[in-house]
Amino acid sequence: ADVYNVGDGVTNSDALSIQKYMLNLISKLPESFSGNSSTKTTTKTTTTTTGTTTVPSVNLSASFSSGVNGFESRGSASLDLEKDSYYSAGGSLKVSGRGDTWQGAAISLPSDIKAGGTYSFSAAVMQASGSAQDAQITLQYNDSTGTECYEAIASASLANKTWTKLENTAFTIPAGATDLLMYVELTGSTADYYLDDVLVSNEGTKSSVVTGQGVVGEIKTPEIDVDPSKPMIAISFDDGTDANGKRIIDALAKEGFTATFFYVGNWIDDESQVRYAHEKGMEIANHTTTHPYLTQKSASEIRSEYDQCYNKLKSIIGTEPSKLLRLPYLASNSTVTSTLYDVPMITCAIDTEDWNNASKDQIVNKVKQAMSNGTGDGAIVLCHETYSTTAAAIEELAPYCKAQGWQIVSISEMFAAKGKSLNGGQIYTRA
Repeated sequence: ADVYNVGDGVTNSDALSIQKYMLNLISKLPESFSGNSSTKTTTKTTTTTTGTTTVPSVNLSASFSSGVNGFESRGSASLDLEKDSYYSAGGSLKVSGRGDTWQGAAISLPSDIKAGGTYSFSAAVMQASGSAQDAQITLQYNDSTGTECYEAIASASLANKTWTKLENTAFTIPAGATDLLMYVELTGSTADYYLDDVLVSNEGTKSSVVTGQGVVGEIKTPEIDVDPSKPMIAISFDDGTDANGKRIIDALAKEGFTATFFYVGNWIDDESQVRYAHEKGMEIANHTTTHPYLTQKSASEIRSEYDQCYNKLKSIIGTEPSKLLRLPYLASNSTVTSTLYDVPMITCAIDTEDWNNASKDQIVNKVKQAMSNGTGDGAIVLCHETYSTTAAAIEELAPYCKAQGWQIVSISEMFAAKGKSLNGGQIYTRA
């Protein structure tokens, strides 16, 4: 029915007007005839008198049929209108490119939401990372001393590909709070998520969202479709997390490419970046726990170096990491290979020497030369994610490779595409 703004026809806004009416946020329909009253009148009865009390009505509601509805990006997150998956009204807000758990979609709360007041907050949230993720509506504010503070409003565990209601019908804004900002985050993951039917209203207002309802369309996972008939090269990256690593991941993902990232367990300063790489389809692999010369270690020490890193990576990404191991310093002996009898060990066919101060152009030219002289197809390339020169090189190489009909793939993908096995106790430089 045309109950939002009479005369403009039936639109998605009409469904929202009906929801407001059912929640007693407006007193009658059509909404355009209600005067957009900012108050609602309720009858209050005591033992001695009967009178009327005017209660300020608060209403911040957002669905996403045609735009971002006042929401802004928090951190590096990107906000896009999504038409295939939504809870209601034919659209939702897709939040992607999150570089850390706190990043997501945010909105400043209107001035009628006051410090010390109690309100109802709710939203429909969905994610498709492949496993359950914890989601939270969070309030950011400045306290009376000007200190930036954060407080959880509502939280829930989101099953994979399930619209889930986050709701708290009685959250009190801290006294003295100013600069109120509400945002939605996945607290243990940098995975993409989808947001719809956000509602901030008077205390006790319940959302009409029902967990498990809504529409979940086809969601593409960030993985490359490897074509065995086309040339491919496995450019891989060693060591720990770094801002340059984020640049590398983004440059590869932008072109639909993947790579293998070998992490040293004790050098992981930012676990969210490991999760980010995994969620972008990168292969997460082992570079030992402390990066020692394994050739100088006993069998038990060698095994411990591998197992500790493997378990740490598993705890970070929530699933089994790759079994591959990049040998520190590319060094091995019979003790190493016999101890790691179940682990495929990786060195390289092409060393970019970024660790030896190779420039961006030197890295690019070495890979291009291998592509042109026949040695690049099936080769494993050694890089490190901790150098700005390497990040700049990948930002140039990724679109170049795509334009030349080449594929940048993970090591495991390359071996599978070429019909080759990765066997434990063996050392590999190429497929």
